[in-house]
Amino acid sequence: MSIVFSSPILQDLNLRGFLYQFTDAKAIDDLFCSKKDVVFYVGFDATAKSLHVGHLLWIKLVNKLQKAGAKPIIIVGGATSKIGDPTWKDTQRAMLDYQDILSNIDSIMFKLSRLIKFGEENSSARLLNNDEWISKINYMEFLRDFGPLFSINKMLAMDSVSSRLERQQHLSFLEFNYMLLQAYDFLYLYENHNCVLEIGGADQWSNMISGVDLIRRKTGKQAFGMSLSLLTNSDGKKMGKTEKGTVWIDEKLTSHFDFWQYWRNVDDKDVVKLLKLFTDVEISEIEKFEKLVGTKEINEAKILLADEVTKFVHEDADIESIKKTASGLFHGTSDPAENIEHFEIEKGTSIDKALVLLNLSKSQTLAKRLIEGKGVKLNGTIIEDFKYQIQEGGIISVGKKNFAKIKII
Repeated sequence: MSIVFSSPILQDLNLRGFLYQFTDAKAIDDLFCSKKDVVFYVGFDATAKSLHVGHLLWIKLVNKLQKAGAKPIIIVGGATSKIGDPTWKDTQRAMLDYQDILSNIDSIMFKLSRLIKFGEENSSARLLNNDEWISKINYMEFLRDFGPLFSINKMLAMDSVSSRLERQQHLSFLEFNYMLLQAYDFLYLYENHNCVLEIGGADQWSNMISGVDLIRRKTGKQAFGMSLSLLTNSDGKKMGKTEKGTVWIDEKLTSHFDFWQYWRNVDDKDVVKLLKLFTDVEISEIEKFEKLVGTKEINEAKILLADEVTKFVHEDADIESIKKTASGLFHGTSDPAENIEHFEIEKGTSIDKALVLLNLSKSQTLAKRLIEGKGVKLNGTIIEDFKYQIQEGGIISVGKKNFAKIKII
């Protein structure tokens, strides 16, 4: 990014690759250079039991801004989760029961409370649920008061909408309402909590612009939006997925061992970028690893990345035990015991079916290919027959990265 910032915190965030878009970069820089309290907000919808690796980018940003003296507001979308975040994909999110949303909120906040500093100190974060104010909206009053302030022309021209229309994909009225509600969130926080900056992912940019514009039209004053780049790997695909599925930050859904392994096994070309984003290691130290990409020495950087991110997300994780287990599995000398996921399967289950049941393969067809390629081991022995029937428990491994412990029932 060619923008030159005067604010030390924005300089650091920019060098690390966090920053992507600004409604007014100069004014935001001036805001952080001033001695005023900078109140900003980040929102998380409660569409799952846990946040995932992609959300860590925002969590890490909140941490950094807090240390710089800014004051975060964390919004959990109790209201907006009811209608589903419009991802602008070809299909709409499934609707959730509100009791499920509340359960999700409890789980998410339990974990966030360990990662973000809440409390009474000046820069401590505040937690708010947007259902507190959105559920009180009278629809007719909302239309009368805010309908004239939103331009359908602008909404249709936004990239997230126009691209959908160009593909002739269904675009529901519900999704337009989500944009209005997110804009209203920002106005509410501006008027009631002195919040002047919204931060979100690049895929939320249209909604963020709508909020900034609504505040200007309603109050005649200026607020700001700042987006982060979406977390993608060197191939341009979203990060946070493995053969086993989403990498969650809740240890009940992704174990400490699997979480550490995810970061340890990232592509060589992504290590430097991820060290900048997800650790506090000095930029000058991280840049020393750039010349090691493609060599065995890059593994030192991967281990550093895995250690630092795992310690940040799971402060109670036994990193040394995880590393010992990972090393033992790699060399075929260790039983991972509690560090990898345990499953119970019936005696006589075929190995190709077992791989699917253990989340080590997406299908029996793919499992057959893995077995024929001699990529599957049971207790260290290569299994070459995809119809092999499992008679004993132990460790099933696929390649060097994926493992499961089985018990015969």
